[in-house]
Amino acid sequence: MSPEITKKITIDQILEQRLIDLKKSMIKSPIEEIKKDLKDADDPKNFKKALKIRENFPLICEYKPASPSLGNISSRGLEETLMLYQEGGASAVSILTEEKFFKGNIEFLDQASKLIDVPIMRKDFLLDEYQIFEARAHGASSVLLMSEIYPDISAGIETCRSLGMEPLVECKNSIDLFKAIDADAEIIGINNRSFKDFSIDLKRTKALAPLIPEDIVLVSESGITNLEDVKTVCGYGVDALLIGTSVMQSDNVVETIQRFIQMSKNSSELYHKSNPKKSRAHTKNRTGDGSFEQFA
Repeated sequence: MSPEITKKITIDQILEQRLIDLKKSMIKSPIEEIKKDLKDADDPKNFKKALKIRENFPLICEYKPASPSLGNISSRGLEETLMLYQEGGASAVSILTEEKFFKGNIEFLDQASKLIDVPIMRKDFLLDEYQIFEARAHGASSVLLMSEIYPDISAGIETCRSLGMEPLVECKNSIDLFKAIDADAEIIGINNRSFKDFSIDLKRTKALAPLIPEDIVLVSESGITNLEDVKTVCGYGVDALLIGTSVMQSDNVVETIQRFIQMSKNSSELYHKSNPKKSRAHTKNRTGDGSFEQFA
């Protein structure tokens, strides 16, 4: 299939390809060898701590060369992009490692860990603990675990923590969200993009945010393209944003990041002033305001 990807690509095709890739990787680099190499590895950077520093609103900037919905996204290379992210003030960096549809590479993690000082998260369609060990061995400080896809979220979180990493557990609906909370996830991401047709709906963050306890770091992901979007999602009580396409395609990456951070900070401060009792969550009865039912 051509790497010039289109909306015709489905999540099932991506997962099928990742399973093929996983089996090849497990043969090429057995997990026993990876675990052996990790014994001499440096400790990972603290991903969760990076998302809780309040001087500037935490922004996770993503390096994503391509996507099924957009095709090629930017002509900037990894090094140039990451240096601009760090200069702009990104708190952490997310790096796509899926090769066929997103033009990522596991080696990007190695390169990134030598280029920047902020924590690096592996973003991919992880299906097995092997990929968590693999991420740590290549320099990642965190991984994205999709609650809808990863077979055992509790086990995945436990594996991450055994390696000194705190994962970002991604949810798209209330069922996945409660599964993540019950698994003791400490960082939860709400993905505003649908796997069915890759459409965006920021109301997903609005609907699900009230279900998440205040002691969990809440990240809104996908579809945040401008300052108005930033203002909107930060008004829902999120703690951090994951932004990719809008910064990658910007003519002035540093300025765009800084403007996003400032708007996020202002909107977040306004939210907390309006909610002095930190009333985002209603998880004891798991009701929220009822609007989450459309994403059940």
